[in-house]
Amino acid sequence: MKNTMEHISFRKSWALDEKTINLLGQCYAYVNSMINIPLNPDYYKKLLKISLNKGALATTAIEGNTLTEEDLNLIQNGKNLKSSSQYQQKEIENVLDAFNFILDKLTREKNPDIISPKLIRQFHKIIGKDIGEAFEADPGYFRRQNVFVGRYRPPSFEKVDELVQKLCDWLIKEFHYNQEQNFDEAIIQAIVTHIYIAWIHPFSDGNGRTARLLEFYIILRAGIPDIASHILSNHYNNTRTFYYSQLQKTSETGDLGNFIQYALEGFRDGLEQVIESIHQEQTKLTWNNYVHNVIENMQGKSAKTLRRLRQLAFHIPAHHFCSLDRIRILTPKIAEEYRKLNIITLRRDLDLLVEKELLKVEKGMYSTNHKLLLPEKSAVIKRHY
Repeated sequence: MKNTMEHISFRKSWALDEKTINLLGQCYAYVNSMINIPLNPDYYKKLLKISLNKGALATTAIEGNTLTEEDLNLIQNGKNLKSSSQYQQKEIENVLDAFNFILDKLTREKNPDIISPKLIRQFHKIIGKDIGEAFEADPGYFRRQNVFVGRYRPPSFEKVDELVQKLCDWLIKEFHYNQEQNFDEAIIQAIVTHIYIAWIHPFSDGNGRTARLLEFYIILRAGIPDIASHILSNHYNNTRTFYYSQLQKTSETGDLGNFIQYALEGFRDGLEQVIESIHQEQTKLTWNNYVHNVIENMQGKSAKTLRRLRQLAFHIPAHHFCSLDRIRILTPKIAEEYRKLNIITLRRDLDLLVEKELLKVEKGMYSTNHKLLLPEKSAVIKRHY
C-alpha cells in the first residue's frame, strides 16, 4: 500500500524519448491539418455534438456509468430515464454542462484562466450538482476525511489544500502558460495535471471526472479544435484496465513518462480518426458537386433520366461493389425511381455512368469511382518515424 507522498514531487519526473517526441509531432501535424480544413457549419455542429457526447459518456463510463448513446439521445430529446438510472442521467448531463461552460469560456468569451484551486473546485461543483447520495462528496469542496483508492492511499485530507495550491503554482512555473506556451508544453501539461489530481485526490468523489475535465480544459485552451475534445476520455475508457494500471504505476514509481506516451498514442489515433471522418465528408461533398456538373452537361437526356443518374452516382458506395439487385433497393429514392422500370433500364443507366467514369464495373457489379478526385502519383510517399 502506497502511503507516502514521494511521487507528489512537483518536479519534471518524466523524460521524452524518441517515440514520445514523434508522437507529439504527429499530433501537432494532425491538429494543424484539422484547423486548416474548411467545414460546412452544419457538419461542424454535428461533429461537435458527437464529440461532446462521446466525451461525456466515456468519462462517466470509466467510473461505472452504464448509459449508452441511445440513452443519451433519449435524454437530449427531452425524455427522462427510469428512476433507477436518473442519477446516471444527471452525471452525464453535468459533464455536458461542464463541457459547455468551458467552451463558452474559451471559444466564445475567449477568457481563459490559469489552473487554480478555485477553478478546480468550480469544475467539481458542476459535475457533482444535484446527484444526491450517489455522489459521495460535497460538490465544490475539498475532502475532509482520509480515503483509500484500491491499494492506493492518497495524502491526508489535512494536506489537500496545500498540495493543490503547490500544484497550481508549479504548473505555471513548469509549463509557461503566461509566456506563449507551445503545443508540446500544453499537451504534456494537460496529461500531467490529470495525473496529479488523481494522485492528490482532493475530493471524496468525482476526482477522475475532474481530472479529465481539467485535461479537456487545458487542451482546448491550447487551441485544439473542440471537435476533437472527446479523444483522450474516449481512449481511457476504451483501454480502461490499462488506464488504471498506468495510473497505479505512476503512483508507485513517480515516473510519468509511460503514462504520457500511453496518452499520446491514444490522442494521435483519435486525431487520425477525426481527420478521416472529415476527409470522408469532404470527399462526399466534392464528389456530389462533380457528379452534379457532369450530369447537368449531358445532352439529350430527360429530366427523369438525369435525376435517376444523379441518385445512382450519389449513393452507390465507393468502398465495395454492388450487384444490380442490391442497387435497385440501395435507397428509398432509388427504389422508387426504378420501381416501374425493368433491369435493362437500370443497366443502361449504370453503363452510361461507367462511360462518364463516374462508376467502375467488375464482373457485373458497380462501385463509385472516387479515385477521380485523387491526384495522380508515381509512387507511395513513405515516412519513417
